[in-house]
Amino acid sequence: MKMQTLSILGAFLFLSTVAVGQNTGYDDYDGNMDGTIDRTEFDDQYNNTYSTWDQNNDDNVDEREFYENTYRNVDRNRDNQISEDEWNQGYDNMYGDYMDSRNYGDYDTNRDGNLSSEEYQESFRDSDFYSSYDTNRDGNVNQDEFNTGVYSYMDRNRDGSLDQEEYDAYGSYYNTAGDM
Repeated sequence: MKMQTLSILGAFLFLSTVAVGQNTGYDDYDGNMDGTIDRTEFDDQYNNTYSTWDQNNDDNVDEREFYENTYRNVDRNRDNQISEDEWNQGYDNMYGDYMDSRNYGDYDTNRDGNLSSEEYQESFRDSDFYSSYDTNRDGNVNQDEFNTGVYSYMDRNRDGSLDQEEYDAYGSYYNTAGDM
């Protein structure tokens, strides 16, 4: 179950980074045009997006950066608030295993009908959401941990490469405004 949750988180991070960072398609990842994306090809392209998560450019994504970025990506309509629908989508597809309750009202502490960035981050204070991605447990998510989690989720058939279908599977659910 923990690997499945890590995999879902990886997919979310991949898609949200593509949506926020750059418009990169399958052919951009498949550098040798052999019809599959291996881990080296993936890293070559995906490494370009890591800096959008590493806001202070220290080669690590700390907990603050992680939650600021996930907040921005859960906020699908980009209004700087997380609605109940946006919260539920994230709960169902990314962080539900880490929360004590699905009830949106438990996290909307000021009862205004929206989660602020502070309320969102406070929601995860006692969870293992961030630490599950920090596989070496050093308090930071480095580029390799980031890429590994995303790639392993995308490789649904676990054959060590991504085909067009595996890559495209993300667009139907996580992609917004055709960014992928």
